[in-house]
Amino acid sequence: MGRRNASGHINFSKGNYLQAHEDFLGTAALAIQIHRLPLAATAYSDAGGAALARQDFRDALTDFLKASGLAREAGESLALARTLNNLASLYLQMSNPEAALQVAKEGLDYSAGLPDRSVHPKLQFQLASALARLHRFDEARPVYRAAIDALDEQGDFEATSRALSSWGGAALEAGCIEEADAALTEALRIARMHRLGSANILRGLARVKDRQGDGRSALALFDASVAAAPGLTPRWIIYADRGDFRLARNNLNGALADFRAASQYVSLMRADIVPADQDRVTLESGLSRVTGGVVEAANRLARQTSDKAFLEEAFNAAEQERLWTLRALMPAPNDWRSRLPRNYWDLLAHYRSVERTLLAEPTEGKSDQAAALHLQLQQMEATAGAGETSGNFSVLASPLGRAQRLLDRDTVLFSFHLAAHSGWLWAADRDHVNVYGIPASPAIEAAVSGFSGALKAGEASAPALGRDLYRKLFNGVPPSYLAHKRWLLELDGPLFDLPFAALVVSEIHASRENPPDYLIEHASLEAIPNILLLESNGAPASGEMVSIGDPVYNAADSRYRGQRNLTTSGNMVLPRLIATADEVEVCSRAWGPDRTRVLSGADAGLDGVEAALDAGPSIIHFATHVIAGPDDRSSGLIALSLDSSGAMGFMGPAEILAHPVTASLVVLNGCYSARGATLPGTGLMGLTRAWIGAGAGAVLATRWNISDDAGQSLMAAFYRHLRASWSQGPAFALQQAQLELLKNEPARKRSDLLGAYFLLGRV
Repeated sequence: MGRRNASGHINFSKGNYLQAHEDFLGTAALAIQIHRLPLAATAYSDAGGAALARQDFRDALTDFLKASGLAREAGESLALARTLNNLASLYLQMSNPEAALQVAKEGLDYSAGLPDRSVHPKLQFQLASALARLHRFDEARPVYRAAIDALDEQGDFEATSRALSSWGGAALEAGCIEEADAALTEALRIARMHRLGSANILRGLARVKDRQGDGRSALALFDASVAAAPGLTPRWIIYADRGDFRLARNNLNGALADFRAASQYVSLMRADIVPADQDRVTLESGLSRVTGGVVEAANRLARQTSDKAFLEEAFNAAEQERLWTLRALMPAPNDWRSRLPRNYWDLLAHYRSVERTLLAEPTEGKSDQAAALHLQLQQMEATAGAGETSGNFSVLASPLGRAQRLLDRDTVLFSFHLAAHSGWLWAADRDHVNVYGIPASPAIEAAVSGFSGALKAGEASAPALGRDLYRKLFNGVPPSYLAHKRWLLELDGPLFDLPFAALVVSEIHASRENPPDYLIEHASLEAIPNILLLESNGAPASGEMVSIGDPVYNAADSRYRGQRNLTTSGNMVLPRLIATADEVEVCSRAWGPDRTRVLSGADAGLDGVEAALDAGPSIIHFATHVIAGPDDRSSGLIALSLDSSGAMGFMGPAEILAHPVTASLVVLNGCYSARGATLPGTGLMGLTRAWIGAGAGAVLATRWNISDDAGQSLMAAFYRHLRASWSQGPAFALQQAQLELLKNEPARKRSDLLGAYFLLGRV
């Protein structure tokens, strides 16, 4: 055992990380056999370090979690502190500073009273790095100083150099350029004196020189960073930084070469990415800058040279990224969901209990408790997915060719890519593809905000703003694309908030006899997460609908069956949605009472709803409150009936993703049910993404509140048309329902109905 452990350290020192990983795992297995748990914990931690050195995040996380579990079981505080230091480093490399912060704090608690002080400053370094990544640099600065002083005193020059480099990078991000220069220069001095790796330090100094306006020195330093021996800094970051530098100087071929190189490293990382959704999302948000660089450089070259190969390369890069971010989430036989431990659900229930308290009475202590529970849930998901292969990830040879084969003669794809300084729109039908420049993200965001606000408020300026925004997006697109009757929309950034149906396609001469010409009158509209995820709608028209409405939201409700005389502390109270009882009844009649199961009152609780979903309905309809959750993704929570203890049931993205569904359609007819942050490379977070990720074919949600009678009328018309034309899909049914509203004059003035509903689908 000792010989194999020594072999692991020798292989690690030589850079043979794969062999070192196997040696350490062998040591851990032998140690467990003879019940030497501290040694097993150390060996698993070393194995995780070897996996992390080769950017294999999946194995690294699995190994570190095993190590921490064994160290806790053995009561070995030093081994646990060392493992938590490694785990915090892993989370930082996975672009998850929130998790790194939690882990570093826990590690510091364990290391504070230890006689061996070697790990304490390393954990301080992880804490400072996490704070800086969370844009809390003023808090991070003194922690960096304390860590660097202690590491220098211990003679750990490698860690001192890395900490100084991290401090310099954080200072640069915070705009403290001279502070960054000083820290990075000192880091380089130590690295050269002790012959340590310097790739990341050189990269940081290159960025400093760029900010100082010394482009020649910056390029030389970037080149030196690329040429330096690989270190802990992922190579894709170095290439991406040089690509950004070249792109800013219009060296398009050089920039594209860098982003291509970065893409190769990113592809390898994605093959070994952790399956937990939160970890995947945070990493993807960082990796998306590589795709953005390919798109920008290749599209600009396509415009300059008229070379379609560049256009296709840009389109393929964007599609591959969209495909990966959701395909890895889609249910598969025996995937990670089937291996979640039983106590996962108990922990999730506890997490929701803490969230309820946070929503009712926010406190810092409860917020920290929620963050710790959330991290535990992520780690359980990662452990459950540890045995999965990378089969969910594949690089397609030609996404464009495959996409065009999925389009019929009546369908056009409009795919958007928005960045801070540019915007692009690809238009593709079965035979042709072109790319057009559109305004950058800030300009589009301002226009969308103004138009949506005016539309929601019913202001007279809404049609003119809608016309202006239509021109911004589609003015350069030829009629041959615009004439298609079915539009598929791949959205980006602020466009998720745009009510496309209410855009005005022709010049406005509005009057009673000549009202605005809305886009919905010309085409059905469906937002899609990715063209390559489209599938045919195989669900039978006779499928069952489960309709949930009029839940019990407070103990004063006469339908409440639980404990009376409850205290309100920690419990959330919502007003009753009495009109939703009529809504679910109207929807039931439109779809067919013999094919609809209605859950209302006490039956509309979390347990009852989950049991109904397990039966595999074709349609799931929620007429409930949807409230904003306390997390930083702005995700909504579906509010369900109180349980017998008076606790409100919540169904959020975590519950949805962990329970695969086969429904063709999920309708969320609750206020702001389409809410969610939009993240680069991932798109719209929240309930709509969660339902698609759980397996739903399409999700119909609301952007804002509308009156009960208007919403009820639209839903009734929608289900009538869906039943009559199931094969044409929910986008067509929604279009027909909206056109009905436009036929009578009062409804035409209620153009907010055209913008309130948002359909995201893959059918």
